[in-house]
Amino acid sequence: MDQLFYGFDTAVYTFFWQFQNPVTIGIADICQHLGDKTAFIIYFVISLILCVPKKTRKCGVAMVVAFLVALLLVNVLIKPSVARPRPYVTLRDTPFWETYQAHWANAGSHLEDDLSFPSGHTSLNFATFTALAAVLAKDKKKWAWALLTIPAIVGISRIIRCVHYPSDVLGGMILGILAGLIGYMVATKLLPATSGDRPKHFA
Repeated sequence: MDQLFYGFDTAVYTFFWQFQNPVTIGIADICQHLGDKTAFIIYFVISLILCVPKKTRKCGVAMVVAFLVALLLVNVLIKPSVARPRPYVTLRDTPFWETYQAHWANAGSHLEDDLSFPSGHTSLNFATFTALAAVLAKDKKKWAWALLTIPAIVGISRIIRCVHYPSDVLGGMILGILAGLIGYMVATKLLPATSGDRPKHFA
């Protein structure tokens, strides 16, 4: 997999390094915390709270289902199966590593000890916010899809800090969007029978 995506991954790394400076690196450090364990616990608790009021129940259910589907796909099924090491492990054996070190002196300052593909930070963020955006968009909230800038920023921050390959982030994005749409479809199917929104002739 490293060889298959080597050209793509290194090209994307090189593109983003054009914008590296103390400010963008600092922002990346902050943004990547939107995908850590504490953030996901907060997301999940908020999703459960949204399940209670009828007005927000569809959002809550969609987000909970999306979160659980993404967690199952990424952390339980795919990551252990692919078992891809982090880029700061495998890239050390390639000519790209010298270029990488030239752009970022603190190459080992953000090491993480789990597997790399796909990006869990990216997938869970895209799952949660895709589900939320899909529900809001159906309710004619035109701004809803702008919410996807949040997981996109999280994914980019993971690339800038070299804790994920760009292909990890791309895979996480695709899986996250899929999980979010599954959450939306499940909520749409279930809620007319549970939220009081059933058609009048069923009342």
